Amino acid sequence: MRVAIITIIITICLISASSSCGTSVIRTAYKGQTITFHCEYDHTFQTQTKVLYRVNGNPVHVLNSSQSSQSSEEKFIQSDSQKYHFTVTIRNISAADAGVYLCGVERYGPSHTITHITFIKEIHLNVSGQITSVQVQAYISKSVFITCKFPQEFKGNKKFIQIHSSQKIPVDGQNQWVHHDKVHMYDDTREGVLKVFISDLTAADEGTYRCGVNIADDHLFTEVTLTVNQVDHFNASSKSAAIIGESMNLTCNYPEKHETIKHICKENNEKICQNISSSEKNRFEFSDSAAGVVRVSISNVSLRDAGVYWCGAETRHTHLTSVSLTNNHELILSNKPQLTSMPPLVRREGDSAEIKCPYNANYSKEVKHLCKGKCFTQDALKIIQSEDHDKNPKISVKDDTELNLFTVTMTELRAEDAGKYWCAVKDAFDLPIELMIIMKDVLVTRKASVGGSASISCKYIKNQNQCFFCRGDQPNICVKDGVRVSSKNRINGRFSLTDETSAGVFTVNISNLRAEDSGKYWCAEEHSGSFIFTEVYLHVNGGKILFH
Repeated sequence: MRVAIITIIITICLISASSSCGTSVIRTAYKGQTITFHCEYDHTFQTQTKVLYRVNGNPVHVLNSSQSSQSSEEKFIQSDSQKYHFTVTIRNISAADAGVYLCGVERYGPSHTITHITFIKEIHLNVSGQITSVQVQAYISKSVFITCKFPQEFKGNKKFIQIHSSQKIPVDGQNQWVHHDKVHMYDDTREGVLKVFISDLTAADEGTYRCGVNIADDHLFTEVTLTVNQVDHFNASSKSAAIIGESMNLTCNYPEKHETIKHICKENNEKICQNISSSEKNRFEFSDSAAGVVRVSISNVSLRDAGVYWCGAETRHTHLTSVSLTNNHELILSNKPQLTSMPPLVRREGDSAEIKCPYNANYSKEVKHLCKGKCFTQDALKIIQSEDHDKNPKISVKDDTELNLFTVTMTELRAEDAGKYWCAVKDAFDLPIELMIIMKDVLVTRKASVGGSASISCKYIKNQNQCFFCRGDQPNICVKDGVRVSSKNRINGRFSLTDETSAGVFTVNISNLRAEDSGKYWCAEEHSGSFIFTEVYLHVNGGKILFH
């Protein structure tokens, strides 16, 4: 009996008309992913049998397009239905699938005993760790904030959400919130993450979600198994009032089993709890007060702090971070009639000062202004605006659109920097911020006897504006509450003031001194709506009057 001997001759593609002939590419896939290879060929190969070989030592024949119909359940699926290229899809990628693959074309010799295989493309397949399934716990009637992180090479690719087994919902807009029913999505191309906010949770929201990114020929996703728990020990919604410039406390509930990072976040205009502040940051101060209860302190409350806050507990995974929200607080600000400005900033010459200007989220893309005097008026002096950079080495700006906060830092302060500053965006103004300056290396001291008198001379720093003299440990307290004399009220009990304009000084006399008169005083000169201060120390004893 004769046995036919079949010889296989392997060649590389030499037909120059094909732009893809001899191409070598590198592809990366993740465990569990499906990937598709595209193998282009010259039109002269259209009727030939197409093959895919895997190189593992000796060439191994995997499949060819002349095989009978292939089930969609098979690991390898080949299609030659496209013009001048065929595709091979590999399902459920595993580490064993890594290696080098060759696209080729079979051609038989005249006697069918010799087969020529012409390779037209070489594909190097790398397999990386799988982006796995993650369990997320949330609560009935509450919300959950999920951040899905993808490999950096995909951060500009289109993202999607798949809810349960329904079709993929594309995130059409990048760097903006888009919503589908009660699911809100934000494709953050800068960070390469997809943010997902699901509100008003019910038992029907339990199930499997996928947040994914479209990549070449396929998609990559993180699978999220969401469990919605019924709880009755979280506090109901509450409302708290705060006074600008003061501090306040909020009480947050957390599941006792949550040994995680604690959060508090603020709703934006779309009721999305987007701006997350955690116990890892300094914006709020977190302190445990009881099992499952944490107190959150907000210091130096300002206009931007008004709104609705949610408490939350964070769970971190390699590719996903979730914050499950528990209870909420509405923070309103006091409208006391005497509250007409922010607390003053008190700095010494040479120091730095930060002026923080909160603004409405609707103005995040608008130009923000800081002015000495009310912006857009004839007498206002423009200090800087958000689009200015490096125009003044002593002034820097930062516009944080996540926090809706425009911050101006002024360095190397001088006496003339004292004044009232206004933050503005379009036609909206914040309350004015007063900057007070204490003169550096200027100190007046007096020693006097009980029953005697003390005369204190204070130099004008600027243009002999309104002046006054008061007592207090801090200059801002002195201005508000200290007993004083001024150029408008020259006599106040044992205190009197004389103004020697030709000499550029004003003098304060204190008569019938008492031991309790000892302490710190301030000479102050008004400038641009605020004050420039000089420190004065008075010590009353049985000694002589002494001036340094």
